[in-house]
Amino acid sequence: MRGRGTVAVLAPEPIRPRMAGMGIRALELARAIGREFDVRLLVPNDPAEAEEASGGVPVVPAPPHSDLARASAGSRAAVVSAHAANYWFHQVPDVPVVADLYDPFPIENLHYAPALGEETARHDRETLQLAFARADFFLCASPEQRLFYAGALFSAGRIGPANFPNDPALTNLVTIVPFGAPDRPAVGDRTAGRRAVAVPEEGPLVLFGGIYDWSDPALLLDAWPAVLRAEPRALLLFLESPNPETTPQRVYEGTVRRARELDPAGASIRFAPWVPYVRREDLYAAADLVVSISSNGLESDLAYRTRLLDAAWGGLTSISISGGTLARELEEAGAGRRVERSSEALASAVGDALRDPEGRAGAARAARRFAAERKWETVAQPLLSWCRRARIDPLRLPLPEPAEPRFWRRFGRRG
Repeated sequence: MRGRGTVAVLAPEPIRPRMAGMGIRALELARAIGREFDVRLLVPNDPAEAEEASGGVPVVPAPPHSDLARASAGSRAAVVSAHAANYWFHQVPDVPVVADLYDPFPIENLHYAPALGEETARHDRETLQLAFARADFFLCASPEQRLFYAGALFSAGRIGPANFPNDPALTNLVTIVPFGAPDRPAVGDRTAGRRAVAVPEEGPLVLFGGIYDWSDPALLLDAWPAVLRAEPRALLLFLESPNPETTPQRVYEGTVRRARELDPAGASIRFAPWVPYVRREDLYAAADLVVSISSNGLESDLAYRTRLLDAAWGGLTSISISGGTLARELEEAGAGRRVERSSEALASAVGDALRDPEGRAGAARAARRFAAERKWETVAQPLLSWCRRARIDPLRLPLPEPAEPRFWRRFGRRG
């Protein structure tokens, strides 16, 4: 039953047919909130484009530097994330607000430091500091993230004698809301999926997906000749970024060069545009295996590899290296496999999987069960519980002073 007021969700990335994790999460959380509350999805892009992708979730234009107080007028609570949250904290100080920290972007962006420089790192740090000071409740995606952010919140002064004795588990401050899956089974069209990414209808397809600067596709390319010896018809598919204008492409460009050295004609290694969100189940039906490889480090420890969950919803088993929490959980569920960081181990695992359709089918069934237990409506319950009793935390801190004064000028600081 709705009618308990309006909740605003500020999308940190454009809501459009081709969108990645942060935009998808904002849309799906808004959809889950909309089952109980009136919801308003504030979007930074053309609202007509957003409406095309929103599936009926009400959208309101809120480009950078716009009046968020007006766009969210009448809201009893809000959900914000990433850099878009900076505008909210400065413009709308009187509405209870959740900071969604599921994407550890300040750590991710350190991988982009050679391209983006130190200013981006400073901006990211100040963005987090602002959220720690001014949000009333915090979301993360995994136990590892919860510990990371609990330490940061303690350091920021948000955990102490005024709140810890009555809430030692911090349930009133930070909670786990992982990425979710649709509430219906995926029903994709294998032929349509193959046509959409321009690959032959015959031969097993290995999906890597998008490439970020913390990805390690080079290891899969090292392994690929051995995979082809095991299964000569195999195809490998990488996807172009949906946001190339804002995402450095160093590793992607290196992957294209290396792939063309190995396979000049593109016979077994393909690149295709990012698949629209509503068509992705056709892609999963077209593929036979998903491989996720990231570099070792803090980003991998904190990451929640959303492509693995979405692929599991689509009935794909996975092979992962440095896949974080989700890769471990999928392996425990019999829906995926983790392997050591070597091209030999990876080639053996991929080759074995491609030669074992019965084993893949069993793992695919486990993957679907895994995703069915993580529907958006289910994983969003802690957020909905907070929305029902939303209030401003009396332990909010004053607006922090930035290391770089220009930082605040971008957001129209008030008070």
